[in-house]
Amino acid sequence: MHKLTMLLISMLAVIFIWFNYTSATVGFVYNPTTNAAEFLSLKNHKVNFIASNIDSDLEKFFGYLSSRGAKFVIGPSMSVDGKKVLPYLKKYDILALSPTISSTELLKSGYIFSLTPSNKSIVEAFREYLEKFGCSNLLLVLDDSNREYSDEFKDLLSYFPGDFVYYQELSSIKNVPVENYDTAVLTTVEKDSFEIIKFLRTKNTNIRIFATEASFSKEFLKLGGIFLQGVYFLVPKMYSTEGVELAMIDNWVGFIQNHRFLTTQQFRRFINTHIVKVDNSYVYFTKEGVKKDIILYVVQDGELKEVQ
Repeated sequence: MHKLTMLLISMLAVIFIWFNYTSATVGFVYNPTTNAAEFLSLKNHKVNFIASNIDSDLEKFFGYLSSRGAKFVIGPSMSVDGKKVLPYLKKYDILALSPTISSTELLKSGYIFSLTPSNKSIVEAFREYLEKFGCSNLLLVLDDSNREYSDEFKDLLSYFPGDFVYYQELSSIKNVPVENYDTAVLTTVEKDSFEIIKFLRTKNTNIRIFATEASFSKEFLKLGGIFLQGVYFLVPKMYSTEGVELAMIDNWVGFIQNHRFLTTQQFRRFINTHIVKVDNSYVYFTKEGVKKDIILYVVQDGELKEVQ
């Protein structure tokens, strides 16, 4: 009887240690074109990160995560990368906790959860604000490297006359008749957005410019210059100065530190039936993604300020 008791205690100890290790072991997938990798050096969290560049051998990476008992991966941040990892998430039953993926189709997959609302919600918010600002001719400058994300913004052209162009480099827009447009919406990342804004305002000083969470960060402001003054952003309400991507990564890491899940199904049940605290607010999830307030910000005197 004593031996049986000791055996049971040993088994429980092993299970406890394994659970604590696996629940704190998390993958981290980043794209070097975004700021996500910076998070790995920002803070010392009680999480065992196993990191990988999105361009690495994803089969090998996710296979290794599975062998270590990991159930979650932080990232990726871009919808185009979400499409790349989705087959491996399904194969190894791992969930992606993304800071900023907003592709409506990816969020419906049940394997990718994001703290950024779906494009369906974001595009609707853009439509409402563009109407308030009296948009009469709209130019969409879409990130060619992330079409899974950008293409959903074409729905705006169902409400406003205008056109779109895919952006790869500055030559992509050099023949665009910028003077014909009163409003531009950009889905590009920081440095690309900065170059586009300089070009647009050189051609048309009166053009109104809106950008998305793809370039909403301190890095964007550091690029500086008078060209950024008056640029608008429509993004989830922020309580951090780090920008959307890094702030949302921090939120997910804090969440998995506070909640330990044995299975992916346990996570799904929890996230779909509970109100979750994010920063200083509470949000909830539906099959189409997280429900959060989308706020209008503007660049004024080198700072991002909420428009009241």
